[in-house]
Amino acid sequence: MSSAELHAIAQRHLALAGAHHLALIVILTLLWTRRRGMERTVAAYFTSAFATAALALLTESGTRPLGAVAAALAALWATEVVRPRGTLSFEATPRGRLAAMALLGLFGFAYPGYSGELPSFLFSPMGVLLPPSLLVATALLNCVAPRSNRLLHWAHAVSAGAIGAVVVRLEGWTAVPLFAVSAYAAALLLGRGRIAAPRDPARETTVRQIRDRMYSRRTLLPGPHDPRRRRLPVRRRR
Repeated sequence: MSSAELHAIAQRHLALAGAHHLALIVILTLLWTRRRGMERTVAAYFTSAFATAALALLTESGTRPLGAVAAALAALWATEVVRPRGTLSFEATPRGRLAAMALLGLFGFAYPGYSGELPSFLFSPMGVLLPPSLLVATALLNCVAPRSNRLLHWAHAVSAGAIGAVVVRLEGWTAVPLFAVSAYAAALLLGRGRIAAPRDPARETTVRQIRDRMYSRRTLLPGPHDPRRRRLPVRRRR
């Protein structure tokens, strides 16, 4: 395997990389707005991302081992589509971890050196090569730990560390983010991660606050009489 082979694969699939960027932007926007019920959608995206990476990497004889790793990760994500075992919830994730994983994920999203003269934040080889795809996926799993699928999470932690060793030989410093997400994932899976304290909703302390909350709710059922509501004059027929 050589750096020239990886660059050639990335150049041949620039359109595919751009499509993955657009799809991920849409999915992350929906995930941020909805927060819940997106497990199958996210799993379907990463299934396709690792599947297309496997197809791209299997075209060169020198990169077929990487293609096999990508195919295995795609199969694991496919099982998550059929039966989600993880939960995309960020409520128990400390803000420091969210910020760190967001920065590492952005590095994978704009992975440098493979988009030629095109902007890397739209045409980096995500969904084509393993390093950026692993960075984004592992960073997301780190954010939702300990509610992630442990088998899937361990597979990403080990794969990121192994691929990081390959990237060190080929490119040097760009392997640092892969080692970072891999080490962080292993620490979380071993129970070393901190969990944020649950946020208690604001509680009403007076009768007036409780009554105001009751009247603020919209319902089709008739509620208790509220003297503040203005009655409309109704003429009774005799």
